[in-house]
Amino acid sequence: MNIIIICTDHKRNQVALEYFSKISFVKIIKIYVVKKKEPEIPKAPKKLRIRFKKLWKLHFNKRFEAENKRFKFTIKENFHQKKVEFINDLNKIFKDKNFFKKNKIDLCFTSGIPILKKEYLKILPKYILNLHLGLLPHYKGSITMFWPFLLLEPQMAGTTYHLLNKNVDNKNLKIDTGEIIHQNKPKLRFGYSMHDVAAEAILAAMRDLKKVFLHLRQRIKKNTPVKIDKSLETRGKLFKKSDWKPHMLEIIYKTFNDEIVDMYLRKEISGKEIKIKKL
Repeated sequence: MNIIIICTDHKRNQVALEYFSKISFVKIIKIYVVKKKEPEIPKAPKKLRIRFKKLWKLHFNKRFEAENKRFKFTIKENFHQKKVEFINDLNKIFKDKNFFKKNKIDLCFTSGIPILKKEYLKILPKYILNLHLGLLPHYKGSITMFWPFLLLEPQMAGTTYHLLNKNVDNKNLKIDTGEIIHQNKPKLRFGYSMHDVAAEAILAAMRDLKKVFLHLRQRIKKNTPVKIDKSLETRGKLFKKSDWKPHMLEIIYKTFNDEIVDMYLRKEISGKEIKIKKL
């Protein structure tokens, strides 16, 4: 199975590469790494109030620590230079339209990248698998590991493997509405912070990566079409980056001291339990 990978240079998006190297029937033809403008620990806006700047620093430092503790993989050390290409935007990938045909690419795997335009989708192979850091269709869009904690439902943190719907209209783009293949929820443990749960959710997804690709290998052999479920367009909420505000950090860190998981496990808070899709 010939695949290409498009991910960002953040560790949370690169961790899949370590697990791909353990799947014997997957041949990685090319890895495109999109350089993110935002560093791992972004600087707080200058005009932000001091108390919010402190929470900003706390929040992103805790994310860095949780991810650094679990994600040790380094792309530069583990892949031949010719296989990896660092790019500033997606345009560079699609300049050579014949690349995908010449190399007989069966599948494209994406993680953390910007929305793919319709003209890009036409060039990519039939199967485009995305790892979405959130449970679809409940949490679509951006920063989807944050919202379950703001809404005091840590049990709704998880990941979704889904196939991108190539029949899209750029003017009325419906993101995160493609066929759901497989989902994971991390085990919640006492003492886990919000970022611990997010990182553990990614690791849970990685442990099932081979299972997902065994399923897709069979679909590719049978040329099984990608299912279109129109209900996914209307179910759940689409979160935008602009929905996130620094003052929300007060709820997580000041009101609840980032102990929302402990509160849930002690049954001080409760929420909906949903059935996730498993292969």
